[in-house]
Amino acid sequence: MQRWRKGLSATRHWWWGGGHRLAGLAALVLTCAGCGGGRLDANLCPRDASPARATVLLLDTSDPLTPKHGAELRRLVDELQDQAGEFPVAPGERLVVYAIAEDLAAIEPLLQVCNPGLHPDNWGWWEEISRGRAIDLHRWGRFKERVEALFAHVGDQLAQPSSPIIETLGVIVPRYASSLRHTASRKAEPTHLILFSDLLQHSPALSHYGEYPDGDANTAPLTALRTNLTNVDVSIYRLSRERDSRWQTPEHYHWWKNFVRASGGRVVWMQPL
Repeated sequence: MQRWRKGLSATRHWWWGGGHRLAGLAALVLTCAGCGGGRLDANLCPRDASPARATVLLLDTSDPLTPKHGAELRRLVDELQDQAGEFPVAPGERLVVYAIAEDLAAIEPLLQVCNPGLHPDNWGWWEEISRGRAIDLHRWGRFKERVEALFAHVGDQLAQPSSPIIETLGVIVPRYASSLRHTASRKAEPTHLILFSDLLQHSPALSHYGEYPDGDANTAPLTALRTNLTNVDVSIYRLSRERDSRWQTPEHYHWWKNFVRASGGRVVWMQPL
């Protein structure tokens, strides 16, 4: 009888202790279910850490986009938001969009926004119990609204007489590419630079409307214009224009591949549109 009572006491002790542990776990799950991940700033980027990687899209609006080019830009924008796309902006990564401008001192991003996290439609069981679906859906809605609002008005950009593509790269790339010291100290994610342009550089320093040095030449004016593309992956979308077919030759197309490589970068994609 005494032994039975001791067994009952031990069972009661296990039940109450285990019950408290289960209750604590349930409380944790319920608490986490109201969470929406880490704290994000106004651009949906992590407040407590720098984005792991940046995708920098440089748009050439020096000439109006044709309907075909507009459709291709639409497809590219969809891919940037699609985690199954060719070049997705991954959760926690930053998308920055610039347009080529004549006033280099005033270049500012048209858009700067981070992917707010794994979309709720792709959650696993742990995300289902540890994240707040309504909060994350709202964040994703804001992300898509910011991106869509910009590209709805890209065609409204005014044409401009010059196209300082290389000079613009010299301004924006250092803002997002890892420094040589940082790259050497630890493995840094490469910055992804996307050029969406007719690629016809045209400025007082260098113009592709005429004779110009090879892309990998170590001569002026390229040595003065070249910016360091170390740890930068470059995707090139060449906007073909019938009126400029004289200048948009196969040699000119591959000039940019040589230029990127000579600057320390890596071409990961080339496509004429």
